[in-house]
Amino acid sequence: MTTDPHAGAELTDDALQDEIELVGDLVVAASASERPLTDDEIDRALGIERGQCVDTDSAADRSHRSWKRQNA
Repeated sequence: MTTDPHAGAELTDDALQDEIELVGDLVVAASASERPLTDDEIDRALGIERGQCVDTDSAADRSHRSWKRQNA
């Protein structure tokens, strides 16, 4: 273990953080449901529309913002 307060400060992974937030969004949606989520419900939890082609960074951002709005 290190006592350096800056050790590991550079070790951030934005893509991994986005993935963790998406998984969290799915866990929250699944926990609120009494049955398995449908594909449409999963898409809604992730903030995407079926047939929509988006890059993963913007989908993660939209999903997190959408979930916060719905659960605020």
